[in-house]
Amino acid sequence: MHRAVNSLGLVLATLICWLYAYHLYVEANHSLYAEASDKRPATSDNVPPSEPMTSGPAMDDSSNGILTFVHASDLHISKYVPQGGLVHFQHFLHTALPLISPRLVVVTGDLTDGKDRQRLRSQQQIEEWRAYEHALEVANVTARFNGSFYRDQRGNHDCFNIFDEQASENLYSAHSAVRDSSGYFLQIREPFGEYAFVASDACPRHGFSRPLNFFGALDASAMALLEQRLDAARSANHTFLLNHYPVSTTVYGRHSRPFAELVRGVSVVLCGHLHELVGGLGTQLQAFRAHEGYWELELGDMKEHAVYRVYAVDNDLISFVDVTLPLARLPLPNPELLDAAPPPVPIAHPPVVLVTNPKDARYLLPAHEPLHRMRSSRSIRMLIWADQPVKSVEVRIDGILHSHAAEYRGKEYPVEESVPGELVKIPLWAAPWDPTIFEDGRVHQIEVTVVDTAGKRGYSHTPFTLGDTSMPLGNGARGGWIMRQNFADMLRISGTASYLLISVCLLLAPRICFMMQKDPVAWVTSRAILHHQDHAHVKQLQRLVLHALRRGSILTAVKLTLALVAARTKFLVWSQFTAQVCLAGAPWLFWPAYFFAMSIAVLPLFVGRLIPSAPAVLGSVYTYGIFIAGEWSPLLDSWTYALATICSLGVLLLYLAVAVTPSSLFYSCSGVMPWYRRRPIKCAMAIFVVMYLGLPTLMTAYAYGWVSVLLGFGRAWLVIAACLALYWIDWQNHGVPPHGLFPQPSSSAISRSSSSSSFM
Repeated sequence: MHRAVNSLGLVLATLICWLYAYHLYVEANHSLYAEASDKRPATSDNVPPSEPMTSGPAMDDSSNGILTFVHASDLHISKYVPQGGLVHFQHFLHTALPLISPRLVVVTGDLTDGKDRQRLRSQQQIEEWRAYEHALEVANVTARFNGSFYRDQRGNHDCFNIFDEQASENLYSAHSAVRDSSGYFLQIREPFGEYAFVASDACPRHGFSRPLNFFGALDASAMALLEQRLDAARSANHTFLLNHYPVSTTVYGRHSRPFAELVRGVSVVLCGHLHELVGGLGTQLQAFRAHEGYWELELGDMKEHAVYRVYAVDNDLISFVDVTLPLARLPLPNPELLDAAPPPVPIAHPPVVLVTNPKDARYLLPAHEPLHRMRSSRSIRMLIWADQPVKSVEVRIDGILHSHAAEYRGKEYPVEESVPGELVKIPLWAAPWDPTIFEDGRVHQIEVTVVDTAGKRGYSHTPFTLGDTSMPLGNGARGGWIMRQNFADMLRISGTASYLLISVCLLLAPRICFMMQKDPVAWVTSRAILHHQDHAHVKQLQRLVLHALRRGSILTAVKLTLALVAARTKFLVWSQFTAQVCLAGAPWLFWPAYFFAMSIAVLPLFVGRLIPSAPAVLGSVYTYGIFIAGEWSPLLDSWTYALATICSLGVLLLYLAVAVTPSSLFYSCSGVMPWYRRRPIKCAMAIFVVMYLGLPTLMTAYAYGWVSVLLGFGRAWLVIAACLALYWIDWQNHGVPPHGLFPQPSSSAISRSSSSSSFM
């Protein structure tokens, strides 16, 4: 009865903690969802997106019906980084933009770097913002086209270490082009249609210092504004949604409709943030969201790679080309005086070639584009931007030289109410063709080679098909799988599942098993007998497999190998459970482990000065979000911290359990040290604690103050406890039966029982 009461008490205490944890989760995510009284009626909001235009003039050699714009991202103008950033951006302003002369330029965040001299902590640098503002003024881009030429927005680096939008550290509001932290809504009206550009700002309301500022979030109020802007864009031929954060790294709240429903009228989502990742994992961060019907196209950074993207909407068919600035080397060194840097001399730029008809078969948008226009078109259409006269244009289809020469049909035109001399270039080249020849359901290849009078060459290779089905992009290993993920669900589900698995299987179930035993010695003896039998069975199967291989009996060897895997798995699982029960029988190990397991659910992982510019304000990093100034910020960064802590606790529990349990419970041979108790494994565990737990804790203390160590319930305290436990067990050889809780059974008792119940 006493054992049952103790077990029930442990279960009830755990359930109470978990109920409170659920309450914290609900509170942390409350800001993501609007109150019922704040929601607008959704009856008129559920109108499906408009169908692509089914009529219009045939695509011939006319330069009408073309809109161009340029996308750049992640400038990272830095006071302390000696190369890239500002110098690349200056060349972009003074070389690329005069060459392209688009209708619009959009920059999706991370305008400045926002770090200190060591590049470890966050700090908004006025010199960086003045350099950015100075570069815009010298290039005269903010006033062009009556102020509708250049648009920028914030990235996570632009809101580092900013308590709120009214803080003096919010330099974006004083030195940027838009200066509105909520994003913007821009509608471009042309004689051939309307095109909407909606920028959303997913920076947290309180801009935490790095590294707690990687993921973005749009709460209910931000979603209400986004919903309003997207509703205003319904009449547009195309709507482009601009974010700094990719959709996969953003937590979206809900006003009256979920994000997946809101973006059904969006054609393309433009974003940055991920640069090109590392090791080639992010060279093509693009994904088609088939359910919502839009393309998400992340762009590499201007900071190091000097990349920009040119878009063209040709008779409502969207095409784009990525261009790298033709610099002498990448990255170029920066000027010493950022905010007084003179503009660079424009450099020679190779021709930029973009085929707009036929469109690239990898990026079709059946829900938004009039793809039938390709089938009824009368010309191959391409845009060729060159800083010198074009000498030759060669078009090949499937390797065969096209029978008609391409001719220039471009134009330059002013924007309404703009200053004289401010023109948009439409450098259209067209070549007659018969599209019916290629309506065979196959994917064809069109290649365009351009040479200007200075000998510079431009090249374009475009796969195309005249159907309505896109060909696979095939970029899974280059970033496509990242863009298709939902990291919000992934982190929450994996964090919750791993936490429950560790809590139940490594702590609660073993502890209950221990408390329910009447005779611990008899239980240990019986477990030892079973483990010895299982281990002997494994050894026998190993010998049989080797014997079968020597005889050449492949089929028999395969069957025995499968049996060996099953037997070894059984031995490892049950011996590990026995070890966990032994750990549960040691109060000096179990109760600290139980405390850490419950603290992950109900206590802050750490408390610190998360915004150093507001040192009097402490923030608490819980698993479910960050609590600061009486508000919750449901960023996914806290889940990454929690998942690291959960995994660390799991590794420690698995290792400590087998380390404190006598190996004689698992193996019948005595005097042989098991592999997991040898010095290399002990050193590996010590390195794990130091590198995986200790160094990140020191970095947290450096970024958020030493209070994060004093109140680091789920990080610093775990490091200290792990160091003490490993020192006591690995280097002082203090094993489980301290206090006689689990007396080690005698080998003679095990021998007698084992011989009487042999498995053979």
